[in-house]
Amino acid sequence: MSSKSLPLRELLGASAAARDYPFLDRAALWEERLAMHLKDIESLGSAPQTGDMLPLPDRIPVELEASEARQAAPPASGEGEGADFAFTDAAEIVRLVQTKQVSPLEVADAFLARIERQRDLNAFITVEPDRVRDEARNLTERLARGDRLGPLAGVPVAVKDLMYVKGHPLTCGTKAMPGDIADSDAQVVANLRAAGAVILGTTNLHELAYGVTSANVHFGPVVNPVAPGHLPGGSSGGSGASVAGGLATIAVGTDTGGSIRIPAACCGVVGFKPTYEAVSREGVWPLAWTLDHIGPLARSVEDAATAFEVMAALPAGSMSVLRIERPRLIKPQPFFYDHLEASVRERIELMLGRLAGEGASMEERYVEGIEYVPAAQWITIASEGCQANWELLTSSRDGIAADVRVRLEVGQFIGAIDYIKAQRLRRWLRDNMVTALDDADVFVIPTLPVSIPKQGVTTIEIGGRVLPLPTAVTRLTSPFNSSGMPAISIPCGHDALGLPFGLQLIGRPGADATVLAVARWCEAILGEA
Repeated sequence: MSSKSLPLRELLGASAAARDYPFLDRAALWEERLAMHLKDIESLGSAPQTGDMLPLPDRIPVELEASEARQAAPPASGEGEGADFAFTDAAEIVRLVQTKQVSPLEVADAFLARIERQRDLNAFITVEPDRVRDEARNLTERLARGDRLGPLAGVPVAVKDLMYVKGHPLTCGTKAMPGDIADSDAQVVANLRAAGAVILGTTNLHELAYGVTSANVHFGPVVNPVAPGHLPGGSSGGSGASVAGGLATIAVGTDTGGSIRIPAACCGVVGFKPTYEAVSREGVWPLAWTLDHIGPLARSVEDAATAFEVMAALPAGSMSVLRIERPRLIKPQPFFYDHLEASVRERIELMLGRLAGEGASMEERYVEGIEYVPAAQWITIASEGCQANWELLTSSRDGIAADVRVRLEVGQFIGAIDYIKAQRLRRWLRDNMVTALDDADVFVIPTLPVSIPKQGVTTIEIGGRVLPLPTAVTRLTSPFNSSGMPAISIPCGHDALGLPFGLQLIGRPGADATVLAVARWCEAILGEA
């Protein structure tokens, strides 16, 4: 302990003692962690003074397109009994169920068997096979009575263990929670059930949703099904792995700094973060109230759109009817393209070239002040995350893993003056992003600035600065949590290292249908390119 570091360490200890924090022996760890973010704190000090504060992103209604009634397609010959549903699109499962070629129980049994065979992926924390079969059996009986089951009839869905699922314990991936059995569903889960979905179980995650590796020390690490030895992403790693591994057709995730889009990119699937508050957060454990979003992971944009409609209680088809054939794409500058790993830069330029060749217009536009996003994001998530989990932090020393505990603890040392300035900056930066987007459809950037990191990596060098892994990996995703703008990651084949590559598209608040429409167009062109 140097004499120079002693005063700060003592200050941190005294501050924690003043609020009766019981674990004062951790001051050295707090000092070390704060040092990693000194540049963020310093940059906030030099940021311009802006106008109104952003206590919560505006609740902007999702813009709806006139939807067309959907009719089940006629039965196709040779499909149904004995089919392997693992990688079948949701729309096809619905068609097979509604036309009685297969029963929801048959579909559920197939997925339960697959989950059991691939337990090594560690994608789930809790699966109750009898409960799943009872739910599927009930749907089968309703179908026999002539009921139409809804837009997700018989579709197997996995739910991140960060929200209440009736009959399952809520763990949030931590041992600090009591793990009480939920007697009701979170609103988003209730919406899925009402649409005919079969809830398979709760998925593994980075503890308390605060991390990008999903290397959970309590429930075991999630394994990436398509890139073994590399991160599955987080915090919704189990949700991403369940879809990529064919253990669920659709999964529910949460996204506070990229926790839907990062696992989607790492696992080679689609991950959609809707406009802030488009999907109810009722019954979802918070990490940071003003940054948390709930959305779907799926294997196609169409499945993600259908799942989003259900999760947000929107009219059926309202997110699928819009078609955009020559999208107007914006490469936002600076920041987003400044520090990309060579393999990522090579891949994104190739993808953009192909999109331009198919008729997309491409333009670079400047976003004023975008370099302040990391500071505003970190100060917000650290402050709110600490407060949201304060009772867990103070009541359990060993129930929270070391990496998550220290990241949460340091939030108690952020001053109100800094938090308020961060919120003012967020409003200014959100307005600047919307201004830069203007009459175009979406921003287009990579989902990750680097190739998927290997398991065990703790830091990454970007632009000559060594950053903690979470800061580096969320660099291109977290700005759109701060702004509340809808953003989607779609798979576009593999980068130069042979790892899945994710392309990210971002629209103005409320323009979820536009983001999905452009993503659908890009998906058709790029696919496995």
